[in-house]
Amino acid sequence: MCRSALRLLLVAFVAACAAPTLLHAQPAGLDPEAAMHYSLYYENFKNKNFADALPDLRWILDNDPGFHRKKDTNFSRGVELFEGLAELEENPAKKGEWLAEALTLFDRAVPAIQEIGGEIDEFEWARDKGRFIQKHLDHLGDHKDEAVEAYRRAYELDPARLDPYYLDVLVGDLYASGDLGVTLDFLRELQETRGEEAGVESLVRKYFVVIPPDEQIAFLEEQMAANPEDMEVIQQLFNLYDQEGYHSALMQLAPKMLELDPTPSTLRKLMRLYREDGDSYQAIAIFEQLSELPNVKLIAEDYHSTGLAQQEIENFVDARTYYRKALEIDPTFKYALPAIANLYETATGRCGIQDREQSAVFWLIADAYSRAGDSKSANRMRTAFPTAEDIFYVQAWTSGEPAQVSYSCRGLTISGTTTVRQR
Repeated sequence: MCRSALRLLLVAFVAACAAPTLLHAQPAGLDPEAAMHYSLYYENFKNKNFADALPDLRWILDNDPGFHRKKDTNFSRGVELFEGLAELEENPAKKGEWLAEALTLFDRAVPAIQEIGGEIDEFEWARDKGRFIQKHLDHLGDHKDEAVEAYRRAYELDPARLDPYYLDVLVGDLYASGDLGVTLDFLRELQETRGEEAGVESLVRKYFVVIPPDEQIAFLEEQMAANPEDMEVIQQLFNLYDQEGYHSALMQLAPKMLELDPTPSTLRKLMRLYREDGDSYQAIAIFEQLSELPNVKLIAEDYHSTGLAQQEIENFVDARTYYRKALEIDPTFKYALPAIANLYETATGRCGIQDREQSAVFWLIADAYSRAGDSKSANRMRTAFPTAEDIFYVQAWTSGEPAQVSYSCRGLTISGTTTVRQR
């Protein structure tokens, strides 16, 4: 008896036995012929007899792909079957043909199941198509671009579900294309939507390192010109200007930052920048704006920075007040005590020393530097100490003994008890 006749007998047998068994557990209305082919392929598939399962599976995929629960199960098994045939194949060309046929199922599955109103996850099929190509790149090298397209489609369908590994593939493809603008755009999108994820954060950092800052700046400047109110672009451009030392451009952008983003972090950065630019009055004004923000908690650095600005415009009394406030908030703040010592030295330089008794202020300044842990500056003050002759003529002074000293400059009084010692 010929092979085809044997198959007909087998089909008849399965139709009489296997199909009724399947139908017994399923809703009425199933196509007996589809049930027959399903049973034949599934039995062979289950036992990994892929070659025997192939004809009936092809029939199912061509005629009733959603059999019998309107899901994508038959397509998933088809991919596994063709992949299994490829693994068994020794001929490289034939192996590639089996894998290529499996690849076609990724494009057929979604429209076929959607057409019958079935259940299918389009995101998974798009992502898995890319994975399948990458897995078998030795035989599907001509389809490499399709892998990127598949990952891009998966991202479009559900950006939150695509693993950072596949996002890296997408960014790498954009970067390799040479379109840095589009690459930066996508990186910013990832940073905004998923930047809190460690994998995405690492990915963004990886590519921002290799994209030259001047390229980033040029692109962001174009973006800002097109949309001057885009705070995200302005913020990134501002940070790059600061990072790369574009001082003039940075200060030109500062008023816009002050207008659009008066957050504590922005105000603190602007206060520093204006002070470094020599505009102490603007720095002080920004501190006042910062202190008026609702629910803001001022920190020691805020007062210290404002104290420096006050000192620069010779508001010595206010400068010391702010330095002391910084210490009050944080007794461990390491910049306040040196700032006070420097303030005293600055004040004496501004107002000068008029007589022997006033020169005693340098003992107090040396003491202030010593309290700040700056022994080098404390020793430097010794060159300005009163001389032995000065100590001889001032009756209240005795070398090695305590003395009360007081000095005033622009309303600032520097006073305290110190030890008499000569230069």
